[in-house]
Order: sequence, then structure tokens, then C-alpha cells
Amino acid sequence: MSIERKPGTTITKWILSSVRAYLESKSHIVIERNDTIGLEPPYLILANHVNNWDPLFINCYVEEPICFVAGEPLFRNPLLRALLNWTGAIAKTKFKNDLSTIKDMMRAKKNKRVIGLFPEGNRTWDGVTEPLIFATAKLIKALHIPVIIVNIRGGYLTMPRWAKHPRKGLISISFTKHWDTADLADESVDSIYEKLTDALAHDELKWQKQVMQPYKGRALAQYLERLLFICPHCTKPGELRSSGHRLRCDHCAYAVRYTPYGLFDKLHGPLYFSTVREWNVWQLEQLEHSLLDPKQHMQQWAPVMRDPVPLYTAEGSAPFQLFAEGQLHWKQDRLVFVSDEHAEIFEFPFAQLEGLNIHFHHKLDFYYHHKLYRFIFYVPYTSAYKWLKSIQISRKLATL
Repeated sequence: MSIERKPGTTITKWILSSVRAYLESKSHIVIERNDTIGLEPPYLILANHVNNWDPLFINCYVEEPICFVAGEPLFRNPLLRALLNWTGAIAKTKFKNDLSTIKDMMRAKKNKRVIGLFPEGNRTWDGVTEPLIFATAKLIKALHIPVIIVNIRGGYLTMPRWAKHPRKGLISISFTKHWDTADLADESVDSIYEKLTDALAHDELKWQKQVMQPYKGRALAQYLERLLFICPHCTKPGELRSSGHRLRCDHCAYAVRYTPYGLFDKLHGPLYFSTVREWNVWQLEQLEHSLLDPKQHMQQWAPVMRDPVPLYTAEGSAPFQLFAEGQLHWKQDRLVFVSDEHAEIFEFPFAQLEGLNIHFHHKLDFYYHHKLYRFIFYVPYTSAYKWLKSIQISRKLATL
């Protein structure tokens, strides 16, 4: 199958009905509104990205098979590539302009397909919609087809990006036809971007404080240190460790409990933050403050910014190949990788990295001199997010 040829109706319905039954056995899914019913393609679906299952949460309640825009690294796995091609998925290099992606979307429109896209470009880490990729607004104007906005609430709390185990609880989904074909013809791209940002804005923990729905599961705090890497009590980085429902600082013994409501209870010490979002906003401010003083940052962060990783590389459309195993280190303006076998040193200046993003929760991807690199943080509690934000903030400060 391909963009031009839809999967067969019978097999599509059978697959989606089976997947839908499975998803509904794992969560309490409520469809608040569905404007796709009876809507003839082509049209564009734009959704907030909260869970690995988001494409299925959406397509199970849309009659037409959707051509989702998927991260290009997914197509490097031969089996997954065959499945994605069968559904008519469109490859996209995250956070890079990609002319071939636009051409594929235009082909999907021409063949009266439904196009699905997550404008954040990545799943949220703390439950709040990430800044949208600006090019999405240009795409809306260029495609000139109806736009369905999908708002997923509760999806983050059923499986936070940092978590080990899923949780069972409410997932509320709405499919709202925000714009028809001609509604945005006279709008500027900036105006469309602002309207799209408003339409997809969601704060999961703010919503949860209103509905107070439990999300029950095993070891709810397990691997929370993938997201939260600075203790709010002693401000030491890299000392937080999770166990069961608890997150504790090994340096000062500060501890909190992560509850089935996705909120914190105090265990040892004051409750500085009630949500992961509040904690994350604070820690990123702390990180930026430390990066303003490189000497202080190195003194405080040197032991933390050193992790064992394998380095994989890929060229063209070929699968990833193991390049070397070694240690990843932090330098003021670059990543430094030292291989175990020959102690060779490879440096990656921040200013020259393109398409920087995290795949799943532990794979740091970027392009350097037109070649794709991937570091895999295989130690379960290691925070790839810490490395991503450190690089992003350093790049931002370098432009000031």
C-alpha cells in the first residue's frame, strides 16, 4: 500500500476494531466530540502529542485510514518501515525542513487521504503542550483543506514519557473541526500559528486538578529521574532516585510520593512543588542560571554530565550501525564522546547540530555534517532530557 492506495476497508476495520477493543480495556476512553463523522477527505488532523499510542487513539475513532507524519528514524527499521508504508505514513525528519515531506502531503491531498500530524514534533515531557513547529502554519495555508483539531486529555497521565509502567484511567478525546477549506485564506501565517497554538494548548496537571481522576498502576514514580534531575531541597543535580511510588534525593534524603492523581505528597521535607510541571519549570531555570557561569556549571555538573553510551550512525536511508561504545562528556560548547576501545575523541559543537531531539525517552538524535548520530542512554534512570535541555539552553545563551 502507499499514499496513493488506501489499505482495504475490511482489513482496516478489523485491525482498528481489534486495537480499539484493546485500548478500551486498558483505559476509560471518552469521545467528547467527533466532527470527523461523515466528513469527506481530504482533511488534516492536528493533535497534541502525549502518549506513544496517540496515532491509534486517533485513528480508532476516525472512519478513514490516516496518513500520519512519522519520525524518519522509524523508517530505518525494515519491519516497521513495511508497516508504515502499508498505512501510507509520511516520513519527516524532526525539527528540520524537509521538502519531500511537503510533497508527500500534497500527494496525500491529491489522493483524498486524511493526513495526521503532531505539530509539537515530539511528545510532552511534563504534560504541557510544547511550542509548535512554525512550519505547520505554513502547511495549513498551503494544503487549503479542512482542519480537525484533536485534543487528548488524560493520555499523558496514563503513560508519562518518563515512566516505566502504564496506568489505567480516563482519556478524554475531542475531534473539533476548527477550520473549513476557505476559513484561513485571508489569514497570515503568523495569525494561523497563534490560533493553532491556542487550539492545541493543554496543561495536563492543571486539567487534572479540576477533574481529579485517579490513574492507578504499579511503581508510579519509577524512573521519574529521567525528567526531574535537580533536587529542590539541596539543589544538587543528579542525586534523585525513584523507587515504587517514591522519589528521593540520595544527597539530602529529601523525598516525595507520586500519587495516582499525578500529584506529589510530601514524605521528607517541605512540599516545594505539587506537579512535575512546576518542578520542571524551576529546574530548567536553575539549569540556565548555572550555564550562565561556565566555571560554576562545570564544578557542580561535571560528575552528572558523564554517561556511558553507545554511538550509532546512519547515512542516507540506511539503518543505524554501531560506531563505538564509550563515554559521553560535556564541554562548554560541545559534546565529547570518548570511545572505550581506542580512547578516540569525537567532538560535536552545539552550533553545528541539526534536528536535535529525543527518540522515545533515551535516544538522543541529531544531524552533524549531514550524517545522523544517535546516543543511547541505556542505564534506565539516566536522563537524556537533561542532555537535551542543557544543549538547547546553551545554544540559546550563545545567541544573546
